[in-house]
Amino acid sequence: MSPYRTTTGLTSHTPRNESDLLPRWTRFAPVALVVLALAVDVPTPGAFSGDVFLILSSMIAACVYALRAVVWVAVLNSAAGLVLLFTGHLSADGRHAVVDYAAMLVLAWASVPLCRLRLSLRDRLQGAERVAESAQRAVLPPVRAWWGNTWIAVRYEAASAAASVGGALYAAEHTPYGVRLLIGDVRGKGLDSVPGVAALVGSFHEAAHHTPSLPELARHLDEAVTRHTRETAAVSGRSDMSGEHFITAAIAQIPDDGTEVRLISRGHCPAFLVSGDAVRVWEPERPGLPLGLGELDSGPWADESRPFGPGSLLLLCTDGLLEARDADGRFYTPDQDLRQVWRQGPPAVVERLAQAVHTHTDGVLTDDLALVAVTRAEHAPPRGAGTRAS
Repeated sequence: MSPYRTTTGLTSHTPRNESDLLPRWTRFAPVALVVLALAVDVPTPGAFSGDVFLILSSMIAACVYALRAVVWVAVLNSAAGLVLLFTGHLSADGRHAVVDYAAMLVLAWASVPLCRLRLSLRDRLQGAERVAESAQRAVLPPVRAWWGNTWIAVRYEAASAAASVGGALYAAEHTPYGVRLLIGDVRGKGLDSVPGVAALVGSFHEAAHHTPSLPELARHLDEAVTRHTRETAAVSGRSDMSGEHFITAAIAQIPDDGTEVRLISRGHCPAFLVSGDAVRVWEPERPGLPLGLGELDSGPWADESRPFGPGSLLLLCTDGLLEARDADGRFYTPDQDLRQVWRQGPPAVVERLAQAVHTHTDGVLTDDLALVAVTRAEHAPPRGAGTRAS
C-alpha cells in the first residue's frame, strides 16, 4: 500500500508535427540511399544491384516527405534505375534486368499513393486531437493563474494515450468565500470516466459561489454525483450501479483576507503543505466516504484548517502521483522534489512533479494525474501578468 494512501483505501495534449517525432537522419535518407545505390552498383556492374536501395529510398520518402517531394524522389529513383540499367545490368543479364527495373518502378511509384494515405490519416488524427483538446477545455476549463495575491498552477495528464481527459479532475473558482479548489478522481480511468468528471466539475463551478461552508458544498456535490449515477443507471438499464460509481475528492478554501486554508476530504489522498524546509502531509482525521456514497455516511461532514500565510504552498494531487511505481514496485514520494522547487512558485512545482513521475515510472502512467499547487504571495502580480494556470 502507498505510504500516502488514505485510511479508506480509496483513491496537456498538444498535437505535434511529424518532423518532431522522427529522427533527423530520416529527412536525408531517401537522397542518401540514391547516392549509395549509384556508388555501389556502377563500379561493380553485374556483381551487385542497387535497386534495393532505390526502393527503400522511395518507401522512406513516403513516410517522411510531403506529396510533391515524394513524387520528385520517385522521378529521381526512376532516372537512377535507368542509369544502373544501361551501365551494367543490361549487359550482365538483359532479360532479368528489364524485369527488375520494371518492378523497381512499380514499387518506387507506389510510394505516391502510400504518401497520400499517410497524409490523409495524419489529417484525421490531428482533427481528432483538436476535438479531444476542445473536449478537455470544455470539461476541465483553464484555471486563472492569479486571483488577487493567490497564485495557482495546475497540471493534468490522462493515463490513456488515446484520450486528453480521463478520470482525474480539477477546478478552481473565486467566490465570496475566497478561492475554492477542487481535485478528484473518478473510480476507474479513461473515456468512461469523462461523464462523471463533467457532472462534478459543472456542479462545482456553480455551487462554489452559493454554498457558505465546505461541508455544505461537499454534500451538494455528493448529491450531484448521486443524481448522475442514477441517471446513468436509468439510461443504461442497469440497477446495480449504486455503490459502483463514486468520486474521491478534496475541496480547499483560501479566504482572500485570511491566514489559513480549510480542507474537506471525501475519501481522497492527502494534501501537502510546504513552508520553510518543512513538508507536511495533510491527511484529514476523518476523510469520509467518496462523493456518490454520502447516503452510507451517517457521521458529521467536517472540514479542517491549517495555517497558510504568505509564502506557504499547498499541493493537491491524485493517486496518479502518490501511487506511481518504478520497475521495482516502489511508490513515488514528492517530499524531496517539493523541498527543492516550491520556492519557485506553483508552475515550477507542478512541472517538476510531473517530470519526476515520468522519470520514476519510465514514462508509463498507469493512472490519470492531476496536480493543483497554490500559494499566497506577498503582493498581487503587476497588471498584464499571465492569467492562465493551465
